[in-house]
Amino acid sequence: MSSNDRVVVLGCGMGGLAVSSLLAERAPSASITIVEQKKIFEFPPSFPLLAMGRREPGKVRRVLSIPKKRKVRLINDRVSSIQTSSKTVKTESERLHYDHLVISMGVDYSPGDVPGLEKYAHQFYDFESAMKLRDALETLENGKLLIGISRLPIKCPVAPYGLALLLQDHFARAKKNVAVEFFSPEPHPAPAAGPVIGKQVERLLASKGIAFHPKVKLSKVEKDKVVFEGKTEIPNDLLIVVPPHKCPSVVVEAGLTDSSGWVPVSPQTLATRFEKVYAIGDVTAIETPHAHVPFLPKSGSFALGQAEVVANNIAMSITGKGERKIWDGTGSCFLEVNRGESAMLRGQFLSNPPRLEFHPARRKWQVEKTKLEEYWMTRRF
Repeated sequence: MSSNDRVVVLGCGMGGLAVSSLLAERAPSASITIVEQKKIFEFPPSFPLLAMGRREPGKVRRVLSIPKKRKVRLINDRVSSIQTSSKTVKTESERLHYDHLVISMGVDYSPGDVPGLEKYAHQFYDFESAMKLRDALETLENGKLLIGISRLPIKCPVAPYGLALLLQDHFARAKKNVAVEFFSPEPHPAPAAGPVIGKQVERLLASKGIAFHPKVKLSKVEKDKVVFEGKTEIPNDLLIVVPPHKCPSVVVEAGLTDSSGWVPVSPQTLATRFEKVYAIGDVTAIETPHAHVPFLPKSGSFALGQAEVVANNIAMSITGKGERKIWDGTGSCFLEVNRGESAMLRGQFLSNPPRLEFHPARRKWQVEKTKLEEYWMTRRF
């Protein structure tokens, strides 16, 4: 085995699992090691349904394991340091040497950045929080449900809007007198898709009776109310807030981030400024060539496309076969609007202007989303 064959992948979410699987297929001689602290694989796109009682825990999570036929080593451990100068990664139990490093560690949550947020608000971006929200929603019979975004950026930017629509539909079906309102620092929903599509989503909220409060920054959370900069307040009976996101501290300490707080990469190759170090998925900061937003949104769909490019190019480096690929910024996401229908946003986000499509709610898109969940939870392992 040559010294060019050692590949270390940090993180085994959708992006990390995809890049390691593809590499195992295309570079059979490679020594591939995944480091992932969690022992459970989860499917976050289904957490809103979990919180609403429409998915049971076993449908959205499973024991993390790698089939032996893939010849990929999985280390269940915490990454303690990344040293690009010596091309090593330290975990709590061992030191790994790499020739190629792929960082796919996602985001950490920092609710402590907003006073009172952790104490008085629910969220749904991790499994345990979604389960706690589930209990709270079951007991809500009437009043105001307030949903909001505390800070930007967040991963899966349409997810909280989808939850608001699903909950409004849920309470209407249950004939409960619950009013749903939404707040965000964004000027309109899905700003990366531009104002036209943003206004379409905003009109969708309005058609369901969901009041929308844009361009507000959360200052603090108190019992039964939120306070924004400028002292504006909104009372509530139940509060759901997307917590602030931050880059994992070990990535920051390694000097991989820039002033954005995230890992800058080449949009086409996902290469960082360090030799043979790549980053994919939510941990990255990828500048957009247009003026809608400064950076691409954080999306699992992007992570999968990026994994394809990085796996292909590392495999080519190892085997000397094939052609280099570049990522074109293609991605899509589903916006669930009721029990049976989803809208769908799809496009090429790196083109200038971006070529985007918004497909109104249909049963078809809901079926496609369910198929995606089934694929990841059954056939992907």
